[in-house]
Amino acid sequence: MFGYICAQPIARSKCQSIGVAKTVDELTLLQTFNNGLSDFHWQRPLWLLGIPAAIFAAWYLLRGQAQNNNWKQVISAELLPHLLQGSLSQQQKWPLGLLAVALILASLSMAGPSWEKLPQPIHKTESALIVLLDLSPSMMAEDVKPSRLVRARLKLMDLLKQRQEGLSALIAYAGEAYTVTPLTDDTDTIISLIPSLSPGVMPLGGSNTEMAVKQALTLFKDAGLMQGEILLVTDGVTEDAIDDIDNQLSSNFRLSILGVGSKDGAPIPIRNGGFAKDRSGSIVLAKLNRGELDDLAQRHGGRYRTLTSSDRDISALASQPELLSEQTRQLEREFDTWIDRGAWLCLLLIPFAALSFRRGWLLVLPLMLIEPQHSYALGWDDLWTTKDQQGEALLQNDQAKQAAETFQRQDWKAAAQYRAGDFKAAAEGFAADDSAQGHFNRGNALAKAGDLPAAIKAYQQALQKDPNFDDAEANKQVVEELLEQQEQQQQQNQDQNQDGDSDQQQDQQSGDSQSNSDQKNNQDSDSQQDSQQDSENNEPSNSDSSQEPDSPTDSEEQNDKDSEQSDSNTPAEDEQANNQSPQESGEEAQESAAEQAAQRMQESDLSEEEQQAMEQWLRKIPDDPSGLMRKKFEHQYRQRRQEYQQGTWQPPANDANNRW
Repeated sequence: MFGYICAQPIARSKCQSIGVAKTVDELTLLQTFNNGLSDFHWQRPLWLLGIPAAIFAAWYLLRGQAQNNNWKQVISAELLPHLLQGSLSQQQKWPLGLLAVALILASLSMAGPSWEKLPQPIHKTESALIVLLDLSPSMMAEDVKPSRLVRARLKLMDLLKQRQEGLSALIAYAGEAYTVTPLTDDTDTIISLIPSLSPGVMPLGGSNTEMAVKQALTLFKDAGLMQGEILLVTDGVTEDAIDDIDNQLSSNFRLSILGVGSKDGAPIPIRNGGFAKDRSGSIVLAKLNRGELDDLAQRHGGRYRTLTSSDRDISALASQPELLSEQTRQLEREFDTWIDRGAWLCLLLIPFAALSFRRGWLLVLPLMLIEPQHSYALGWDDLWTTKDQQGEALLQNDQAKQAAETFQRQDWKAAAQYRAGDFKAAAEGFAADDSAQGHFNRGNALAKAGDLPAAIKAYQQALQKDPNFDDAEANKQVVEELLEQQEQQQQQNQDQNQDGDSDQQQDQQSGDSQSNSDQKNNQDSDSQQDSQQDSENNEPSNSDSSQEPDSPTDSEEQNDKDSEQSDSNTPAEDEQANNQSPQESGEEAQESAAEQAAQRMQESDLSEEEQQAMEQWLRKIPDDPSGLMRKKFEHQYRQRRQEYQQGTWQPPANDANNRW
């Protein structure tokens, strides 16, 4: 009895808990149903126009049958039951009704009913390709017209355009190797940087192929990749470099080589108008060692091809099986995707398909599969692609302004505005991205817009997010130098204006009797002042060009060599130091003068004639798109020398800077 009494409340509590659970389940189901109704939408709502079209077509056909098949108008009503078998009207009406229902179901299915959004991970192929581009002096040889380097750059751009998936990187090397772009899936960025690469942007001349291979392996390791492919674009590799490469590469990494040049070779042109010579005074002929390069590629599982005028070379290199073709990498970001439930409605069309099969209606289906012509004016692109996809297509077709108006994603819109030249709007768009890359992009846009102090602050914020952001540090130094030159120029202009005002006051006090002569003297002084100002504006370029000391990079390298060895520089290094450095300094001075002139045009109210004269002067300044790349490599060069003094880095002891 005691147990029975105790069992009563326990059973009641269980019943109560079951009732509560059932209530919770019902509430959860009801809440899910309500959420589904609130989120319900059609992904392709234009297909719903097929519903009224199907209803109208069925009504029109039924109406036509009623008029055309009215036998009562021809045959008397007494004879109809004997002449007609069954009910003709029923046999003709029900197929049209079923056809209308099938078309309605098909329209609902194609409209894409959706009420649930699920996160979808993004997978991309893990294949990685690192291109090593030779920028040694021998790449300027002209046995391949117009030159080896020009043909190699064009061929490399064609190869990257054909690469649709995977990661790609670019390393340029001469006396030392430098990373142009790390591993990325954005091949368009790599292609845009290739035209600015030349031996003139490298801080140290030579041919250090083994250092480039070592840096490529470091990029693979930093990306967490245990396999990858290396493509070497070169006109030759020395024997000691080949031995070093054999020791570095393992079977996990494949090396392919694209040879540039000819067997006979060609002399190497230098900047002063002659050709490179060896220590004995003989002209150096840069020949393509095709056999050694072919053996090197075969030993490491790759292919060798000599550069041709057709696409056979890059087609052969690109047709190799991917090392990681069956593996994919899940990206960190995910996209929420609406699940299309329209496929379930297609199951309801199966009975209609079975009924139509016996009457031969399925033979008409191929006619429905014929694709009509696209009508972009009616929004066909909006039906199949998003605004961001349309903007990407416009950007690839060099329609940056239209792409900026089409993009909905803010960072993509800002990138399109940057390419369109609307730097102020691009800076505002990049401001929404608080990452290091976002601040870096904003700094570039502000620098292009002429707001140098704000650009420096943006670069500083990027360095706070990522202290190892070398590109931000290099751009920050360039902008700081431009800002300093701009301030000096403004100070000089203010001093000249003050001197001109004082002279004008003295001239006004000389009396009314000499007003005409004073006016003439003032004009002479003004013209003399303008000519003096023009000479001062050109003074940095002339002074830099007149000086002929060793370049900073060569002098620092000489100090490092003095601590290690007592050998002197080769003739190639002496020519590079004596000829290349003054020209580069002159170009940098002209670039800074152009920036200052453009800033003055924006800030001051010049007359139309003065603006035209200023624009003509700006057109005379040569365009140097490789200046930023040169600054970047010089910054990395100085960093390595600082690390060498601290004992954390050792320069290569292979005497690579003495190679051509």
